[in-house]
Amino acid sequence: MTLLVGLVLLVGAGILTFSAGRTGVVEQRIANNEFRAQEAQQAAQAGLDYALAWLAENIWRSGDAEPAPPEITTSSGEIYRTALIFTKTAQGVCVRAQARATTEQRISASVRECVQQQGLFDPAATSAMPPPLVLAGCLGAPDETANLFLPDDAARSVMSGHAANNVCLPQGALSVSVWHDRNGNLVKDADEVGSGATYRRASFGGCPGDQCAWKRVFAMPLEDAKAAAIQAGHRFDDSIPCGATTPPGIYLIEHTRPIHALDISGSCTGAGVDNRTLGTPERPILFIVPRETGCPLFEPGISIHGMVYYESTTACAVQGWGGARIHGAVIWEGDAGPPPVNTEFIAPGDRAGSELNDDYQVIRGATRLPGTWRDWE
Repeated sequence: MTLLVGLVLLVGAGILTFSAGRTGVVEQRIANNEFRAQEAQQAAQAGLDYALAWLAENIWRSGDAEPAPPEITTSSGEIYRTALIFTKTAQGVCVRAQARATTEQRISASVRECVQQQGLFDPAATSAMPPPLVLAGCLGAPDETANLFLPDDAARSVMSGHAANNVCLPQGALSVSVWHDRNGNLVKDADEVGSGATYRRASFGGCPGDQCAWKRVFAMPLEDAKAAAIQAGHRFDDSIPCGATTPPGIYLIEHTRPIHALDISGSCTGAGVDNRTLGTPERPILFIVPRETGCPLFEPGISIHGMVYYESTTACAVQGWGGARIHGAVIWEGDAGPPPVNTEFIAPGDRAGSELNDDYQVIRGATRLPGTWRDWE
């Protein structure tokens, strides 16, 4: 009997020992899996941080390849590779970072967060292109037929920091029509002009005030925009290259005399582009004319895709524009003389927010959008 009891106790002790050992192995595996999961999560977050730093300095458009973060070697010696997937949204770019162990593919983690890139324009979806004519002051009465084309009848034709009435912003001989970009090439073709439209005026605050028209349209400080143009070598006091440019899409114009078609250099082709075209429909340019340069006129024969900004508050009061055709807007920090005969001002469409920063190729930082981080699909 004693032998039987001892045997039962011995078997029981063996079972307990085996169970305890097995439990220890399971707990060790669980702890190891949790550790590896934490490593993968940290690697994915590192990929997200890499994407934020990259987007703070670079433009990404749908269809472009995403950047590749460097591999991460953890303290355990495991190596993780992270793949980034970007998605364009109205507010910016949403980033999904998936990290995976190189030795064991089932060990992975994924995190997602949206980023808002800062640039020339306010990146908010409510930020839009200004009307074709923007003045801190008033517009001289157009006494010769000039043409203004809008994407729809509800769009604004002109806005002023002084007043939105017929005295400050007379329509005169300015003809206003609607145009429809039926072929989607961002260029007003002859068969895309529709019916007449209403000459709608608007006003904005802050004027009189230093650079009030600039501040109404752009988020980037004027001095920063000038510095970006100078740093990129986009400073011109003689010939200006045709077509688009490398980032940023900002030119500093230091011509003091009228700018003619012969002042444009290079060979350019494409939809809405030739050797006398500045900017392109997909890559418009902001032309900054500093105060000391005065009011050089862009003469007939030139086509512009983008915006022209005159910093002087007085130089353009008599001669506001030279007659060039512009898909975009002209912005004056003071009064502007009436446009000459046959001038065409064309509103380019409904691009807004971060899309405009992409178009003008100006990125000056990026911030995380609160509430968008998650680690689940």
